[in-house]
Amino acid sequence: MMKFYKRTPVTVNPVLVHPAERRVALNGSWQFRLDPADKGLSEGWQNLGQFTDKIEVPGTWQGQGFGGDDVELPWNNGLPARTLRATYTGTAWYSKRFKIPDEWQRLRVWLNFGGVHPSADVWLNGIKLGEHHGAPFVPFGFEITDAFSADADNLLIVRVHEKGREMGLAYNYQGNWSGLYRGVELTATGPSFLEEFWVHPDVDQERLAIKARIADLDSSGESLTLRISAQPVGQASPAVTTEVPVTSGRTELSLSVRSPELWSPDAPNLYRVDAVLAQGGQVLDSLTERIGFVKLTTEGKHFLINNEPYFIRGTGDFVSSPETGAPDTDRDRWRKKLSTLREYGYNQVRCQSFVYTPEYLDVADEVGLLVQSEMGMLGGWGQQTIWHVQQWPQPTPNNREALKWQWDQVVKRDVNHPSAIIYCMSNELGANTLYPRIAWQCYRDTKAIKPSAFVIWTDGGWNEDLPGEFVNAEASDALSRSGVDNRTKKPLVQHEFRWWVSYPDVRIIHKYSGAMRPFAAEIAFEAAARHSLSHVLPQAAAMSQRLQWVEAKGKMEACRRDSPRLAGISHFQAMDLNMSPQGIFDEFYERKYADSSLWLETNGDTVILSSLGFDDRVLSAGDTFHCGLSVSDFSHPAFQRPVLEWKLIADDEVLGSGQITYPHQPYEACPAGHVEVIIPDIAGARAAKLQTALREGQRVVTNHWDLWLLPKEIQLPASLSIYGKPEHTWLKSVTSLPVAEPAEIEKARAVLTERIDDTLVEFARKGGRVILAASEGLLRPFFHRRMTEKERYFFGFTANDPPFEHGHTGTIITDHPMLGDLPQEGFADLQFFRLIGDSAPLDLEPLGLNSGEPVIRVMHSYPACRPLGYLVECSLGQGSFILCALKLDQSLPEGRYLLAQICSYAVSDASQPMLELSDDAITSLIAGTKIP
Repeated sequence: MMKFYKRTPVTVNPVLVHPAERRVALNGSWQFRLDPADKGLSEGWQNLGQFTDKIEVPGTWQGQGFGGDDVELPWNNGLPARTLRATYTGTAWYSKRFKIPDEWQRLRVWLNFGGVHPSADVWLNGIKLGEHHGAPFVPFGFEITDAFSADADNLLIVRVHEKGREMGLAYNYQGNWSGLYRGVELTATGPSFLEEFWVHPDVDQERLAIKARIADLDSSGESLTLRISAQPVGQASPAVTTEVPVTSGRTELSLSVRSPELWSPDAPNLYRVDAVLAQGGQVLDSLTERIGFVKLTTEGKHFLINNEPYFIRGTGDFVSSPETGAPDTDRDRWRKKLSTLREYGYNQVRCQSFVYTPEYLDVADEVGLLVQSEMGMLGGWGQQTIWHVQQWPQPTPNNREALKWQWDQVVKRDVNHPSAIIYCMSNELGANTLYPRIAWQCYRDTKAIKPSAFVIWTDGGWNEDLPGEFVNAEASDALSRSGVDNRTKKPLVQHEFRWWVSYPDVRIIHKYSGAMRPFAAEIAFEAAARHSLSHVLPQAAAMSQRLQWVEAKGKMEACRRDSPRLAGISHFQAMDLNMSPQGIFDEFYERKYADSSLWLETNGDTVILSSLGFDDRVLSAGDTFHCGLSVSDFSHPAFQRPVLEWKLIADDEVLGSGQITYPHQPYEACPAGHVEVIIPDIAGARAAKLQTALREGQRVVTNHWDLWLLPKEIQLPASLSIYGKPEHTWLKSVTSLPVAEPAEIEKARAVLTERIDDTLVEFARKGGRVILAASEGLLRPFFHRRMTEKERYFFGFTANDPPFEHGHTGTIITDHPMLGDLPQEGFADLQFFRLIGDSAPLDLEPLGLNSGEPVIRVMHSYPACRPLGYLVECSLGQGSFILCALKLDQSLPEGRYLLAQICSYAVSDASQPMLELSDDAITSLIAGTKIP
């Protein structure tokens, strides 16, 4: 049986091609056939001349419509979904006919595959070349010199099958896909060729340290020369060149590059490095690499890039490529997307449990992104919970070598990319691993291949005895139990912060014209239809995106403020995932609510930070507004002696302003000064804004925060009474109203109560209005999961993880007269935090209120999509019931003011079209408020 030399990793679809390279692409239309019964081998399909279907390579067959319309279970949240254009997990066959160029007849010819998932067997002209499995990230090739036909068509057959799917992990995050997802190419070399070519830019020594390995399987004995030249990309600078004699085996040489242009996120300067292997004047092999002079180090608690501190503003990525369904290889599309990442302030990407393609890294090189590649060297996620599903195999003796081989091959594949500079062995193993010796072996071997790389043993854990130049974990005790920042001397990057989601945006379904379906929106439509809420989904998307931005802004700034020595934040994440719309922009890297200038106020090099929490955004007349200001400055160059300006504005009126000079301290969150303003008397509610600007010369950085200003003294209407003794709700804080006995209720225009009985039902039928402080029997409580108490708000439900009944995703506020002049903007902003944060919403479906419009609607998690609300008005006879689940505590200015607005409406003659309460709903109200 013939054996064909297999090469890994090989280069496919390089961003630059040397003029002397011999390279032919086999991309485009191939013949194709599914094999659901897996009978192709036994029936000899490897010898068939053709298959009946046509498919494009590169690509995934499910994304091109091959398969059925079945659903599957994406592994993270387990929602049944048809995620791609078609669903099919199994075997399929590809075939392609090609001719070898005439000028290649006396050369060694290679067949190279950029990537296959899950695994492949390969035949040429009926001869099996070999197979590739358990390494979907690794490009591979076979020598076909002894198998190709020189003067006729050659028939290439590829069988793609399921073996080793678990080695892809997050490749399958949004459903199982398969196929030749990168290009296929032919190359040709002389008898000797460049097996490895690693370029290590040395910033301090101003040189390129080059390691080359020459493979000479023919061993003719003639002398070989290797010529290397380097010059800046896009510049007219002359190339620096060296030429040395070489023999087969490893060769190390150095090329001096004086005063090199350095690569960084701010200035991603690149160099072109050409290599030519020749013998007797004949070119045997050639290639072109693109490199960057970058030095990544740490000093104390800081990341240093080329000796300058950088704040790592990272994001997670779960291989979301809706156009292709597989990892995208379109550089132009990535240039648009990754440029958007940079415009929004991000300078690092963590590939969560996978590795992107070289095409992605090519563009990351160009735009200045640090990329953290992540392979499960230490096994699957350690916490076996509903959020941590075992995927990577453990590195036990039967798996260890395969895992390590894929790891090493990927490091070699990406060795010359300046962006591919961080490697991670696992996700969230916490404090320990069962395989510490393997972790240290992986660390040392990676450094031997790429000395400039950073390597960490886990993302989401801390153990000083395990390898890592930095720590990625929770930042402080305020955010978690770990408090790692105070216990490690290494730089700390805040782990996975923080998974806030918006609703699936049904308004952009038209964008999903490629491989992936808008399956989250489809799930939302199905759930909403069950509850007669489909009409709400467009507005739910818009309002939830606004609230998501508010939540992310407040928490991101607080994290940077409260951990002043923090080296960075890994925000999860910049872009949406289909099933989990958790991005600042959507899955296509296009704007949701916040544009880049708005998000840079929170995610820029330099950020002004306030001491405001979520529970101090409402002020009363006569209050003194206190607010501390800090500055986190990681700009290049840093500010020297800036002035911090502030002003508090209500409408167009400046209520207070000032300038602060302070001892500026870059590269940490530096206290700058204090704002103090006495709030003047006001007649009604006013929206206010604290605006700040940091100035030095022509440089300006801004930030702002929204507030409410409310009158100090608020009187409830005289024609109002409390019915019954309050025991369970905020109604106990209302002490200014008389208590009405059942016999006296007719004297009131409206009543407040926390219990409904027949007397109140009759009161409403005759024209009275009943304001119900709803409690447990009518509410839908939920557990706040994966969040600390300090972070309880709307997004207790994070990442759309199950169980879906727990949590919600924001609010929609109807323009209703009972809200009076409250300066709300259609959703419950942070000014509602104390009214909502600890309060469960009303469950409207048992009351038959699905189709009506609550005054304040709650958007339940989209897979459940039950009708919930915080404030609802329902008619009964000539009167109405106002059902309220808000915490209108009278110790809160917003509680006092909103209750006064509701009550003023209740005693007035104003009315708003509303639903009619049914007899069944009245029975439910009475029963729900009787719980002792």
